[in-house]
Amino acid sequence: MPAPSWLRRAACSGLSGTLPGLHFRFCTVQKRPFADSTSQEAPWIVRASEANHQALAAESISKHGFVILKNLFDAEELKTLTAPATSKAEEIMSTLRSKRVSLGIGSRAGFREVCLRSPGRYDIPCEFKEFPSELLERIESIASKVLADTKSSAEAGRAQDLGIPGRAFAGLVRAQPKSEAQIWHADSPHSVPEHQGPHLLNVLVPSGSVTSEMGPTELVPGSHLLTNHLKDSAQFGTEILYQSESNSPQMIGSSEEPIAATMDAGSILIFDDRVLHRGGQNRAARDRDVTFFSYTKADFMPSTYYESVRTLKTYDHTAMAATIRSEFPGLRHGKDAPVLADGASGSQVHQSVLEAMMEQLRFGTANIGGSYDSSRRAEQAVASARSAMAHFLNCAKEEIAFGPSMTALVYHLSRAFRNGVAFAAGDNIVLDPISHGANVWPWVQLAKSNGVEIRWLPTHQDLSRCALDGSPDAVGAVVDHRTRLVAMGAASNGVGTAHDITSLCQRARDLSNGNAWTFVDAVHYAPHGHLDVQSIGCDFLACSPYKFFGPHAGVLYGRRATLESLPADRLDCSDNSLPSIENGNMSRWELGTQNYEALAGITAAVKYFAELGDRFGGARGATMTERIETGFHAICAHENELKRRMLEGLRSMPNMQVLGVADPEDVQHRTSTFAVAKRGLAAQELADKLCERGIWCTAGNHYASFWEKHGATAEGMTRLGLLHYNTLEEVDRILEALDHL
Repeated sequence: MPAPSWLRRAACSGLSGTLPGLHFRFCTVQKRPFADSTSQEAPWIVRASEANHQALAAESISKHGFVILKNLFDAEELKTLTAPATSKAEEIMSTLRSKRVSLGIGSRAGFREVCLRSPGRYDIPCEFKEFPSELLERIESIASKVLADTKSSAEAGRAQDLGIPGRAFAGLVRAQPKSEAQIWHADSPHSVPEHQGPHLLNVLVPSGSVTSEMGPTELVPGSHLLTNHLKDSAQFGTEILYQSESNSPQMIGSSEEPIAATMDAGSILIFDDRVLHRGGQNRAARDRDVTFFSYTKADFMPSTYYESVRTLKTYDHTAMAATIRSEFPGLRHGKDAPVLADGASGSQVHQSVLEAMMEQLRFGTANIGGSYDSSRRAEQAVASARSAMAHFLNCAKEEIAFGPSMTALVYHLSRAFRNGVAFAAGDNIVLDPISHGANVWPWVQLAKSNGVEIRWLPTHQDLSRCALDGSPDAVGAVVDHRTRLVAMGAASNGVGTAHDITSLCQRARDLSNGNAWTFVDAVHYAPHGHLDVQSIGCDFLACSPYKFFGPHAGVLYGRRATLESLPADRLDCSDNSLPSIENGNMSRWELGTQNYEALAGITAAVKYFAELGDRFGGARGATMTERIETGFHAICAHENELKRRMLEGLRSMPNMQVLGVADPEDVQHRTSTFAVAKRGLAAQELADKLCERGIWCTAGNHYASFWEKHGATAEGMTRLGLLHYNTLEEVDRILEALDHL
């Protein structure tokens, strides 16, 4: 079968193929002079040829936070020592390529076998037992002196009897060409306000010479004394451990110039893990490989190292769509089956959801409060759904409320604001101009009824992206100390653009001096990416299970203190508290009898995500929340391929227009929902013609009002919404139909 014309045209035009997607944010390299680490006068340089080099190295680590030990290994020894880590790295990187793995930044987004610490910088663990012990002894004799004031880790086993310090981590860091410098950070916290000896030592052994062009590790001398965020005088908190963009030597009060640890082959770098450091920018044309060994004191395990719960051994997102399609009764099968390309309007329901709802209707049709089986089943349906959504959003189950729809819940919440918040003249509410109307009109009505100014979040200067401009200056132009609410969408249901809601929530808090509540509409985003309200930092978030393979219903998350304090509409006879065993697991935010069969379906839908994490994400045995998160990693990896294929095809068609992020290599900023137009066809006409050709989709403005400003008509565009059960072959069918209309 010949390749479709859109694909042949893409190949002829020189478009690139698909690459693993990376979810990241770039950091700005600080423009600050660096000292020359190779200077003979540098006090942190110690030569291994010196008889007392071990004591001198320990002294430098204590004083400066690190030491560069020159010429510890000759060329053959270096090759022997680093070979296990290099071999493991080649194996793992080959697996990443063959399985088309998409990694996010951080160990929670990685695998036990590998994680992406920052763009282009991979950490690949390798067990200590793989390395030659006679060469490790040279390193461990120094680590023993530095960590000598406590016993070795019991986990070191027999090594403890030999005087070897606790072996924590070993492996290889590979920084690929063009990888940016990391953000300044320390690896673990001080445990007490007073400075003490190091908890953990990191030892870096480059595979060869590291020049300044290759981006050597950069360190701030003496900073191991200053990164103590437990001190009352500290101007920073635990963000120093997690690579916050605000981190800098100045922030911790350092006046020292950072040094770049350039090294000759055979030299090593040892540093106290509390020193402020970062991997440098690799401007060379080849990988920079550095083998690492970390040694710890007894009973210390830093929380910022490997936390990943999934494994590459059983990860295979490439088989997901073909495998799970049969589990969705609403999907058609066969060569002439239609392509369901309207996932943005609502997803198909998983078989387990149908079974759970039928089970509830069959055996749990009653109301709560009775001492009989069907009543107990009804109450259990409520409790289970609340617990499931708490895992789904990573919150307390008391912070979950259910309703008939997201729209109903937002109006419910807006009435609580109207009755329980004392707005004053000069206050303002900031809204999202890209959002669905359900995240606009309830707040507009709230503002009008209280005489509050309405402001709008700014949009990206490239209007065709249909994206919010979340930069500090842009947000600062509309959010101030009089802002009482900022309502934003996690992603546009009209064009698929995804927004950095975590940064927006943080900036809303900072710019309003903590006076603004933050509300996130996650209805469109929920089936495409993991939602963690703790990481997002929002006060409220709403979503709809019928968009993520469950029944029609609405879910609201709210911070417990706020849900308890705001006045919720209710009957006088209704309980006025949050869910508990005593009140039958009902919430003061829920009106009347709940839809128990829908709640049973919600529980099943959430369990389905966890099972995806087991089956295709390698997370079997992890916690429920971790399994769900891993299931989304597999979904994102597959949908990234769908997005690239679609955008490459659309870009090759001269008569096609697409709104939203259109770059195939920028897919992390959009979902797999596409707003398209073809020259000469109205939006509904294009949708009708596609439906005639078996591409089921819709057209319209999708309850949003931004279209004319961003290059479309008020009627909107044709919308093609794909989900994880759609295949690359279906994308090709869509593109072929668009090309031939």
